[in-house]
Amino acid sequence: MDRMTYLPVIFEWQKVLLENGGIVRSYQKELYSMMGSKPIKIVTGFRRSGKSFLIQKTMAQMLEEKRIALKNILYLNFEDFKLVEINNADKLDWIFQLFMNEIATEGHRIIIFDEIQLIQGWDKFVRTVYERYRDVEIILTGSNSELLSSEIGSNLAGRFISLEILPFDFKEFLMIRGIDIKTQREYLEHEKEVEGLFGEYLQFGGLPELISIQTGSAKQSYLQGVISKVVLDDMIQRFHIRYPSIIDQLVKYFFIGTGNITNIKKVTSYLKASGYEIKYETVVNYVENILKTFALYSMERFDYKQKRIFNTLKKFYSVDCGFSSLYGGYLPLYAKLLENAVFLKLKRSNHPIFYVMNESGKEIDFVTTDQGKPTMNYQVTVTLHEGNNHRELSAFSSVDKYMIKGQHILLATDKKEEVVEYSGIQVIKRNIIRWLLDITM
Repeated sequence: MDRMTYLPVIFEWQKVLLENGGIVRSYQKELYSMMGSKPIKIVTGFRRSGKSFLIQKTMAQMLEEKRIALKNILYLNFEDFKLVEINNADKLDWIFQLFMNEIATEGHRIIIFDEIQLIQGWDKFVRTVYERYRDVEIILTGSNSELLSSEIGSNLAGRFISLEILPFDFKEFLMIRGIDIKTQREYLEHEKEVEGLFGEYLQFGGLPELISIQTGSAKQSYLQGVISKVVLDDMIQRFHIRYPSIIDQLVKYFFIGTGNITNIKKVTSYLKASGYEIKYETVVNYVENILKTFALYSMERFDYKQKRIFNTLKKFYSVDCGFSSLYGGYLPLYAKLLENAVFLKLKRSNHPIFYVMNESGKEIDFVTTDQGKPTMNYQVTVTLHEGNNHRELSAFSSVDKYMIKGQHILLATDKKEEVVEYSGIQVIKRNIIRWLLDITM
């Protein structure tokens, strides 16, 4: 390997860290607070959700505040075609030693490996650096959840802290458009514009690179390209999928059915009805592979009376509303897109989330818990009116008597926010946009 080939590559990626545009996400504050500690930082999340940009901005902040010298940062993105030959631990060690011997100086050093899962044997190399170099801080990113499970195994267990990121939420979506809303007054000043952008957010989602694309057709083309990349690279190649067309059907099935209660037997029957001869166990493995790419998230049913989770009947939600809209249509899936947006908001809170349903089918869309006890109970609907008043509100009182202790919130597009009484229970009706923006009543 030629040092004169790779020294310029190292310098090129260092210069990327000097670019400090865009918004400051909450993830940046969290990652920045971790810096300086010994544990390995592992940043995971769906492709194109902003992992690389997050690290770049965090390093730019470190440089601006003189917490690190540029020459002491090794930043490599292994999707760079110039690094295609760096594909195993031995070659990674070679370029690391090149950095240490010819670029870095004494003191605190940071190495950042973007999409590390592309390097064979990376975990043993990382452990070696972690154990041997006390003044080297390590940051890794990857688009596959196995970074936090089987691939790490015993090599890095107990040596890392993780940060999983999602695409832009609606507040960040507005910020990147130059609208930063923190108060009720600021919301009212921009209300019409915000409502219009909310429709765009539900239809096309919050992937950072999508924001600069102007036309709807171009946005849809971009979303389709991202899904193709995930299907072809992150699943078919990585997991050696024998039936790629089935993966494609599964992805569409779950995106269109976002928020629907389902089980693998039902999915298997759907595939067989579509002409595929496939075993139940194969479908289970394929669904697990999709979940590992962060394209989908699953949510279990919880029964507070029985104090147990029912993991056979699950809800599945898309990592981004744009994917569901792409396959199922914006207007046909509007109610489910609202629900998906609420799920993603709740997932960021890091509290366990479940749904609850009784034997007659009455359901609470989302329940957040604290130490196993319900704290917030959420229903999502487009609008509350006489025709659906009983259906939407009765669930709060009839699903489970244990739920009464939690706070009941109905999220709708209705502008009027109020406390509604139903069967002796108080339900807080919130405007879903204001709730997403953390604007209090």
